[in-house]
Amino acid sequence: MKKEFIKKALLLTLIPAALFSCTKNDSLDPSELMMSGTPMEMIMVKSDGTTTFITAGVTPPFDSTADLTANEIEFVYAVREDEKVARDLYFAFFEKFKLKAFENISKAESNHIRAVEMLLSYYEIDYPEIGEYGKFADPTRQQMYDSLLIKGETALEAFKVMAQLEEENIVSFGKVLEDIENDNIAIVIENLLKASENHFKAAIRQITALGGEYTAQYMSQEQYSAIIAKGFEQGKRYRYLNKGQTTNRGNRLNGEGQRRGAVNSGGECTFTSNGNTPGSNAGQGQQGRGYRGGR
Repeated sequence: MKKEFIKKALLLTLIPAALFSCTKNDSLDPSELMMSGTPMEMIMVKSDGTTTFITAGVTPPFDSTADLTANEIEFVYAVREDEKVARDLYFAFFEKFKLKAFENISKAESNHIRAVEMLLSYYEIDYPEIGEYGKFADPTRQQMYDSLLIKGETALEAFKVMAQLEEENIVSFGKVLEDIENDNIAIVIENLLKASENHFKAAIRQITALGGEYTAQYMSQEQYSAIIAKGFEQGKRYRYLNKGQTTNRGNRLNGEGQRRGAVNSGGECTFTSNGNTPGSNAGQGQQGRGYRGGR
């Protein structure tokens, strides 16, 4: 009788644990969450701060909107190219210093590029394939890449370059989010902003470990201190709206039919079904190629 009682007691303690483990969000894949309507993060963060998009969950939270304007197309493409600058630099630093932090975050930037391209594809925008590492069609970005590469002479200086790039992302994304009207663009930029905050903190940790210091260049000391004081953070949780719809128009899946816009390798919108082209090259804090002050 005593053995039977112990068996029943153990069974009762295991059942709730089993039920709990089956209802945790991380035990479900994105397709299951789409069907259940469970809110889910779009990004995931590792213990070292490396932050990547859950690519299967990028488009499901998107809602139907008007087609993208020229300024919106040019802005999204400019974001992709800025993510490429970061990816290429961090990979070059990894090859030079053989430190996993550079490799991990470079791979994360490749993932960010994919997420931005998924946004362009959702709106059926033709865009050039990503260029080879260290090469840019835009001469301003090429010059920036070359100068930052030279600046990273030591591992410490290279991590300072990383901190500088991520800090600029934080400030630029924060400003432009005030201007964004398209909710789907805002979702991607919000998560890129959170990823940049995590990568910025990761870079600061490395700088500190190497005995260096970093002085904020784009943000106030108050904002810098507030970001550093926080741990690595997940992004917002989103409820799936379209269960994995791959385009903005329900009757045109997987890129079939006429495209809704195009952008060239120089970042200029050459066609859009929503307004005139090219864009206005809007200034800092606004959408367009110039959202970071002219690039």
